[in-house]
Amino acid sequence: MNHYSALVGLCLVWLLGACVKDHVDGPIEVSLERYPIPGDNFFPEGIAYDSTAGFFYVGSIGTGDILKVNVQTGQTSLFSAGASSNRPTCNGLKLDTKGRLWVCGGTQNKIQVLNPDGSLLKNWDLTSFATTGFVNDVILSDRYAYFTDSQNQHLYRIDVSTDQPGEVEEWLTFTQDQIPFATTGVNANGIELTEDQKYLIVVVSTSGKLYRIDTATKAISEIQLNTPVMAGDGLWLDRHMLYVSRNAVNQLFPVILSTDYLQGTVGAGFGENLLFNTTMAKAGPYFLVVNGQLNRRMGSTPPVLPFTVSRVRIP
Repeated sequence: MNHYSALVGLCLVWLLGACVKDHVDGPIEVSLERYPIPGDNFFPEGIAYDSTAGFFYVGSIGTGDILKVNVQTGQTSLFSAGASSNRPTCNGLKLDTKGRLWVCGGTQNKIQVLNPDGSLLKNWDLTSFATTGFVNDVILSDRYAYFTDSQNQHLYRIDVSTDQPGEVEEWLTFTQDQIPFATTGVNANGIELTEDQKYLIVVVSTSGKLYRIDTATKAISEIQLNTPVMAGDGLWLDRHMLYVSRNAVNQLFPVILSTDYLQGTVGAGFGENLLFNTTMAKAGPYFLVVNGQLNRRMGSTPPVLPFTVSRVRIP
């Protein structure tokens, strides 16, 4: 192989590995077992990790604020205020290769993308598609951002390949026969993308079922599991190992997927002292797991303060 071919090969490897910024592991040490999150009404939910800089971003269901946290020191700073960005609540988060942060607006039925300095780049109001909605989670390919709606039976998509993102589209609509939704509770929740970007994987929290969606044909197939992953929330896919954060169970669960992503074997749960864990981001040999405590938000039991993000070693 000549020097030019070697250089091209290295560039291709880098591009494939860096198509989604917070899916790349870095050498920065994740120093703390628990990262305190200030605020007695924060109720964290989404997380995105910048492995090259050693910071993670965590968003608030309670205020819409997004904090930036140093994984070495635990120091927190306000990255984007919910009030000034017209964002009263914040669910799933993802970083793209341009350093922009994609934000799911939850029950506000909105999507936002923020510049690397925290300023608002663009806002999408989805009421033209559905009067009410619950934009819950997001995953990025090298061209698109895909979003789940926990209330309505469709997925949204936005072109993210240019400096100015495209318009939102109702990319996929499905039926009760294809992906059944319960009349109450959280339905379509976490979303992931296979390494070859051929399939999306979605978990439905109310049923504990997983679904494979072809990004080219939009064909939907249920992934046959040995046991359901009830209360499945955030997902993380590493080749054919899918990790499911099960909030009401207070643990993470590995699911070994077949090569065609149509079969899955659920393994033993792991993670100690988690508190209604919602989403997670991979940081080297660990997951950074959000202790959302959303089950304590409306009830008579107060949350355990301070709110935290836990470091959980991956078995």
